[in-house]
Amino acid sequence: MKKLILVCFWLCCSSVVLASGIRTVQVNNSKMQLIYLKMGRATVLRFTSKPRKVVIGNQNYYSIEFIDNDLTIQPLGKAETNLFVYTPYRTYGFILRVCSSCRSDDLVFVRWKSSHSPVPKPNKAMLGFIPIGLKFSVGRGIFAVIVKTTVSRGKQLRIIDMQLKNSSKTKINIAAARIFATRRGKSLPKQGYVIEKEVLNIGEMTKARLFLSAKEVKSFSVNVVINKRQGKKIVSSGFLR
Repeated sequence: MKKLILVCFWLCCSSVVLASGIRTVQVNNSKMQLIYLKMGRATVLRFTSKPRKVVIGNQNYYSIEFIDNDLTIQPLGKAETNLFVYTPYRTYGFILRVCSSCRSDDLVFVRWKSSHSPVPKPNKAMLGFIPIGLKFSVGRGIFAVIVKTTVSRGKQLRIIDMQLKNSSKTKINIAAARIFATRRGKSLPKQGYVIEKEVLNIGEMTKARLFLSAKEVKSFSVNVVINKRQGKKIVSSGFLR
């Protein structure tokens, strides 16, 4: 009788482990997330911004549809492949796996996580808007402050910490914001950025980071573009030693 109870318990647990479900995955420039699919079932990948294009390794075995911020995937055969999803300013990478013995995903919330060091918690200087003196406007309604510049421990990256504040009278969507460095009108090589929030309410602020090669020791301009709003500020070489 005890053996029968144990067998029933094991079967119940197994069905839970293999059951379909909802989960959240984090993707960045150096990590491909595994997505579990099952024949006869559709899986939805839900992004924070609308996917524009996909590149799939074996397109003959998968049916893909675009629905607003969702990407629906249905396997047509058991063939593992890779999938790249392009949104306005980011590229997400996945490995699609079809199997009958593993769990499958029904709905997957996809979030971006920077492969660099996380943005630090705000200190008194940041909260009180006491910058190093580099502040500028991004069009009307957005106030930007370059708080500090540092070099990573491995001395591979130069990190530009910033704050963006919504000083307008309406909520502003900054999901499509771009931050980049230029010199003499040309973008610098090997750069990237991360922004903490995608929407700024009235009076709200967010943190942002711009990543450059640590070898950049000459003056350059930090550019911020948010929809039709634009602004830039020169970071002199004195801040880059």
